[in-house]
Amino acid sequence: MGPASPGTSHKSREDEFPLGGGEMGALVRVLDWSKTSLGPISIWPAHLKATINLMLPAQAQIVLFWGPEFVALYNDAYAPTIGGKHPRALGQPARENWAELWDDLEPLLRRVRENGETVFAKDRPFYIERHGYPENVYFDISYSPVWDEAGKVAGVLCIVSETTERVVAQERQRLLLRETNHRLKNLFAMIDAMINLSVRSARTPQQFAQGLRGRLAALLHAKELVRPGIMGTEHVASERTTVDALVRTILQPYGDDTSRERIIASGPNVMVGATAVTSLALALHETATNAVKYGALSEPNGAIHIKWETQGDDFRLEWEETGGPAIVVSPSTQGFGSVLTERSIISQLGGKIDYDWKRSGLKLRITVPLDRLST
Repeated sequence: MGPASPGTSHKSREDEFPLGGGEMGALVRVLDWSKTSLGPISIWPAHLKATINLMLPAQAQIVLFWGPEFVALYNDAYAPTIGGKHPRALGQPARENWAELWDDLEPLLRRVRENGETVFAKDRPFYIERHGYPENVYFDISYSPVWDEAGKVAGVLCIVSETTERVVAQERQRLLLRETNHRLKNLFAMIDAMINLSVRSARTPQQFAQGLRGRLAALLHAKELVRPGIMGTEHVASERTTVDALVRTILQPYGDDTSRERIIASGPNVMVGATAVTSLALALHETATNAVKYGALSEPNGAIHIKWETQGDDFRLEWEETGGPAIVVSPSTQGFGSVLTERSIISQLGGKIDYDWKRSGLKLRITVPLDRLST
């Protein structure tokens, strides 16, 4: 058989458009484009085909939105960034598959299509549902116009690079640095308070050293309970205990041997499950730390009354401080410790926390469902 004529070869290559292009090239070839607003491939303009031939083999993540409906075409590198939207998004108007972020995405695409400008941004946040659940993701983006023969914008070529992993890692590092600074300040404040307590209750240097060592050991024990929460591993289970044992463990370092009324805790025997221990311990620890730095435990005559009870399906704990510095005005900003406390009670235990900044001292109320507390 002789070689194919030039005409036959040319027709064959047209029928196989696009040549190559990996998985997306194959999907473009088999899709019935006559059922889309672009029409069959045979009527596609040369500039559309040229853009697709440029896009498909590229290693960069590229999506092309074509025409007034922003019909989507994209390459293999881009497909994983849209998760379950692939491959149904191919050949469909963008609004149908990017509905959850369309109010954000459409103005960007229209700036390119209607004004002919290039839109560029680094670590641009987007809200997307690509794996069956909502996500906040980040991309470096460059959206550029694709011009037709008449000098009008026919499509928007979007070259992107997902940066979510890097942005999240940087945010985690920033929070870790902030957490470290917060912990160091708290540690110095607590040690200072323990020295003052030990001085007041000791009659000899030996008694002072013994009292301080005991308080530091108790503080270390308390911190072991809250360490998983500090490290962001609340799911790591501790041991089951009771509310009474937990409260006394957290507050033992701050007890004053000269006065049994400095810290008063009372309530029924309520079990705390192995998973919930860390969250409740972290909330109590942060509240106690604030009392040492700013509240009742910062003054020699300050006292804390803690009582708890069960009501129906809820566990309720009340923390009341007296004898500390007078509170003239409620705090206008939320400290990092308060953020950790709320995260522990609200996010981890499904409860609620109320602050009452009385002039005589803080009154705190914590409510947690009993089934979550016993987990």
